[in-house]
Amino acid sequence: MKLKWNSSKAGRISGLALALIMLAAAPVSAANMLLLQHDFEDAAVAGWTGRGGVEILAASPGAAHSGVYGMQVDGRTKGWHGPSLEVTPLMRAGQSYVVSGWLKLPAGSPNTKVYLSLQHSLAAGEQYEQIASAAVTSSGWVKIEAQYKLREAANKLSVYFEAPDQPAQSILLDDFRIEQLPDAGPITIEENIPSLKDVFAGDFTVGTAFENFEMDQEADRKLIAKHFGTVTPGNVLKWDSTEPQEGVFDLADSDAAVNFGVENGQQVRGHTLIWHNQTPGWVFRDAQGNLASKELLYQRMQKHIETVVGRYKDVIDAWDVVNEVIDASQPDGLRRSEWYQIAGEEYIEKAFLFARQAAPDAKLFINDYNTHEPAKSQALYNLVQRLKAKGVPVDGVGHQSHIRIAFPSLQEIDTSLLKFAALGVEQHITELDMGVYSNDTDRLETFPDTLKKQQADKYKALFELFRKRKNLITNVTLWGKDDGNTWLRSFPVNRNDWPLLFDERLQAKSAYWSVVGTTASPAGSLAVQYRAGNTNAADNTIGPQFNIKNTGTTAVKLSGLKLRYYFTKEGASSLNSWVDWAQIGSDNVLRSFGEAAGPGADTYVELGFTDTAGSIPAGGQTGDIQLRIAKSDWSAFNEAGDYSFDPTKTGYADWNRVTLHQDGSLVWGIQP
Repeated sequence: MKLKWNSSKAGRISGLALALIMLAAAPVSAANMLLLQHDFEDAAVAGWTGRGGVEILAASPGAAHSGVYGMQVDGRTKGWHGPSLEVTPLMRAGQSYVVSGWLKLPAGSPNTKVYLSLQHSLAAGEQYEQIASAAVTSSGWVKIEAQYKLREAANKLSVYFEAPDQPAQSILLDDFRIEQLPDAGPITIEENIPSLKDVFAGDFTVGTAFENFEMDQEADRKLIAKHFGTVTPGNVLKWDSTEPQEGVFDLADSDAAVNFGVENGQQVRGHTLIWHNQTPGWVFRDAQGNLASKELLYQRMQKHIETVVGRYKDVIDAWDVVNEVIDASQPDGLRRSEWYQIAGEEYIEKAFLFARQAAPDAKLFINDYNTHEPAKSQALYNLVQRLKAKGVPVDGVGHQSHIRIAFPSLQEIDTSLLKFAALGVEQHITELDMGVYSNDTDRLETFPDTLKKQQADKYKALFELFRKRKNLITNVTLWGKDDGNTWLRSFPVNRNDWPLLFDERLQAKSAYWSVVGTTASPAGSLAVQYRAGNTNAADNTIGPQFNIKNTGTTAVKLSGLKLRYYFTKEGASSLNSWVDWAQIGSDNVLRSFGEAAGPGADTYVELGFTDTAGSIPAGGQTGDIQLRIAKSDWSAFNEAGDYSFDPTKTGYADWNRVTLHQDGSLVWGIQP
């Protein structure tokens, strides 16, 4: 997969290797717990320091967004310089936080992008992550805000601001806050739903990529073990992790990841040996700092492959030997990486030969992205054809398959699979995810139902295609297991994305149910009970109350449900609604109004549910949801004859004049 490099000191964002999982910019909420606020009104810098040791930080009236004082930061000389604050004591692994600050530049400064970033000190070293950014000017204040979940405890955690494009730019900062979001409670997986690896057992193996911190929590471990027959360590087998310094191998993290798969009875895919990213610079340089000779490069390559591949030759049965070597714009179709600059195409041949020597029984793959594109597909095809003609042991082609809802088409994917079949190679889908955006600029705070359905439909069609081509495909690996652990929340920009089959709380999404070939709740397993909380048909409020039952054998996620109650509005006054009480939590019930057409109904109120509402367990129910509706002018309704109103139902009873939709499909009731 591709990486997004940042300009922080020694920093990068590397695929799934995110200890801080981005969610979205979130507004201040009364439900949040304020942990820290710096308004600098005491004319002090409140513990902030300069990251480079050269910055000058001072409280200044000219830096005030509100009040009298803000903080001015001068003296920066490098892009990563800026104000930094240690926040280690404030934050706990597993909790979600909102970090925000107001930024401005001094008068006359050129516009520049400022990043809100985090330095995460782990036992294995430092990790630097840009988690939000904004274009900052001298003409007005800009709020930079990010919400994230701390996935891994740090020895030290610091938040800082940087302006990589303007190393000497002064920065003004004020009204900095850290808030903790409400604790959503422990995460548990759905134990009784079908396992993906079992659903496709007769077709191909199904896998997931993971990061080592996902082994820390029981729910994460259980989801990986339940659903996936193969696992791909996302980063710890790469060169920068296994041999950061020449001849100095650090295999503790890779051992832990590989052992995790073995202990779960899973096959392990090795990712990746030779790549233009995440390979230390020393690999390409000699003692004088010049480009290494071909002979020196091969010596290093052979030693590295012999050590890493040889260590796992009995447990890793497939390797992505070379990764992302194609550039279709070049005459020979090859990326002009430092590997290529030193050795030309031959380095690819050597990598496969060294890997075969180190692990004679492993399947050896060449792996790349956008293999559906005709030009890139042809360049890769030509390369594999050349290699095989020379006897180079290329066993398979890996199609990364980082796709989006809108593109590519299934026909493009199918054409590529059929193309490589002519070479007689095994084919794997190695890094599958499905981003929800059609461009690199849009941002969404929540996952709309329309996109949920589109994603589910495309995932369904995609897996139907894979099953149709099961004679060509032997493995399908998703690049991550859940939406809380996806590189697409930091690449190509920091924003929400929901590309996988399980949500942030490890619950099955509509996309999962479409893939396994059923719905989360088979027809007839959901029912709505109703009672009239207010039986007066002529007063100024409507008071329906509901209970949703799940009589099926699997849990049903509430965020996929929409309940509608139909009535006549009468008059032009706008409507208001309240949830007076709900067993699942009033704040978890969403309300909106829509137009209806039928006897006794010109309006409906629709109840939806937040992600934090959770699921209705098999055989369970929501309990009371007590709704109240009134007109803004408080005039009276006439409920007599309203479609969903029944004053005789003073105790809960099944009522088919209230409808329930699940993921856009009607599963209960009769519409007027």
